Amino acid sequence: MREISMFTMVSLDGFFEGKGHDLSWHKVDSEFNNFAIRQLKEADTLIMGSKTYQLMEGFWPTKAGLRENPVVARMMNTMQKIVFSKTLGKVKETEYWKNVRLVKNNVAGELKKLKKLPGKDLLILASSNLCTTLLEMDLLDELRIMINPVVIGNGTRLFEGFKFKLSLSLFNTKTFGNGNVLLYYRVSPQ
Repeated sequence: MREISMFTMVSLDGFFEGKGHDLSWHKVDSEFNNFAIRQLKEADTLIMGSKTYQLMEGFWPTKAGLRENPVVARMMNTMQKIVFSKTLGKVKETEYWKNVRLVKNNVAGELKKLKKLPGKDLLILASSNLCTTLLEMDLLDELRIMINPVVIGNGTRLFEGFKFKLSLSLFNTKTFGNGNVLLYYRVSPQ
């Protein structure tokens, strides 16, 4: 059965984005880009909430995204993407941004169905609200949290609004040359 993993970057003080969706503090270099490529190759479907979708759709298919990292951009632009949102009216495909669909209802049922289908794992990108919802529904198998060695002071906390105690089991770590530390956690059943 396929697994659902969530990847995000956080500041040392626990924010996954700064004020106004600022991500300029992310420490991204060639080592990180190589990790991103390996991680994308392990999955065949990207899952995101509406805010993450809008940020990704507004960057990866653009000249800036294609110029920053053409390999990651090509993968992001062509991979299967599912956006879970009750607020978005529609998602759109373009010449570069392909294979995207919107799911407005029955998140749990849709993800349970996807997990049973053959294929690679499902990867959630950064979506704090979606991550919180899926943790509460007991649908996440793994959390991959990359801590950036920076304190940003304000923004949106990763688990904003989470109301339960959650047990995690650390099963791997990776330290990057730029000071980022990636923590791999298994989510224990609630």
